[in-house]
Amino acid sequence: MVVFSTMNKRAFSLIELLIVVTIIAILVGAALPYYQDYVRQTRLTKAKHELDVIKEALIKHDTMAERPFQGTDMRVLLGTYLQDLPRDPWGRDYKVDYIKGQVSSNGPDNAVTTDDIIVDYKPPLTLQRATWIDADQNRQISPDDFLRLEFSRYLVTTDTAMGYTYASPPVAPSELWFSDDVAPIFGVASFTNASTTEMLLLLTGGTLTASDTAFYPGSSTIRISPHNQKIKDHSGRKANGTTGEYPADAITIRAN
Repeated sequence: MVVFSTMNKRAFSLIELLIVVTIIAILVGAALPYYQDYVRQTRLTKAKHELDVIKEALIKHDTMAERPFQGTDMRVLLGTYLQDLPRDPWGRDYKVDYIKGQVSSNGPDNAVTTDDIIVDYKPPLTLQRATWIDADQNRQISPDDFLRLEFSRYLVTTDTAMGYTYASPPVAPSELWFSDDVAPIFGVASFTNASTTEMLLLLTGGTLTASDTAFYPGSSTIRISPHNQKIKDHSGRKANGTTGEYPADAITIRAN
């Protein structure tokens, strides 16, 4: 005779299933914030990388093209400077502001500016060149002449009343600092239009005779004064050489 033995099989009770489900929910709840943070950081990293790629393309364009990039359509970079123009990780287009010299993404929420991702593609606002323009072409420095100052970024032009200092150390208030050999003969600064990288310094009429020498092209210098408060770019940063910004060298005044 064959005897069959059966094993006692016991199913999970409802309480045990509830305990298991509760434990899983606790584990998921604990892990979810870490996962969400990982996804957020991954998207931010991707956006910064793609902005850096666009930045390099804009730098190449401004270096190699006849004119710097202007406008908002970056598709003109495709083919020559950029192989692909991606959208940001939140499905929106990257933006370029050539006046500010920045490329950006609106960030995760597309609303609050504090979480925007912004990358500068132009160098900080710096005085790059100073040129004497012999406007009347008499080969002498005269009241009809002016200095043209060229900067690395577009200037904010809300206040063109510049202050000058002509001796060391510079005094306040002043935006521009000339070498000691320059005579105090410049008038109010002028701008050619509302968004320009140039500033024109006019010589004041009536204070200069044909025998005067206001400055010496090739040796006289000009630089940004540490006290500068007015020469700044459209992102609100003051020119290099201002106290609190990067230092800047003096620029030699050259003849046109």
